[in-house]
Amino acid sequence: MSQDATPSSVSTVGCAANASRAIVGLCALGFADALYMLAYHEGWIDHMWCPFFGEGCEIVGRSRESRHAGVPNAAIGAVGYAGMAALAAADGAGLPAVGLAAMSTAAAAASAALTWEMAARVRAWCFWCLLSAGVNAAICALAWTNLSAAPKVPRAGPPETARHMAAARREAADGTAPAKA
Repeated sequence: MSQDATPSSVSTVGCAANASRAIVGLCALGFADALYMLAYHEGWIDHMWCPFFGEGCEIVGRSRESRHAGVPNAAIGAVGYAGMAALAAADGAGLPAVGLAAMSTAAAAASAALTWEMAARVRAWCFWCLLSAGVNAAICALAWTNLSAAPKVPRAGPPETARHMAAARREAADGTAPAKA
């Protein structure tokens, strides 16, 4: 353990690494799910296996609501899962963690809207779509947990605060820092 690594920072880093690995695994599941739905939507396979909902998956998979702006929802999902996996694999705080939290929030919101469309407009249920919605919810929860567990970087305040911080670092490095009571 390095000098400035405390047990709490080590456990936070370990927690973030585990969350990142879980997100990558969930993204792989979501990506496979999206490709399966895309294969049916595009006619590359003739039938979808649909546990619990009979022909519901096929009804939803070729409905008018399975496309938005001319692009299949499953294609957008596949790209989204690949992007979230890349951000999670970056496995760091800062911009990748913020991007992952933002992207996963958008994916979870899209899943909620598409689930509403399934019920209200298509009036059929798709197991694979619901699986995707659950995967997106789990990724979103893990991404925000990962973001909140990221080490906080102190912000520099006014110039005098920055000078005091620099002096404190020098004193700590020289071993001249006053003893804490």
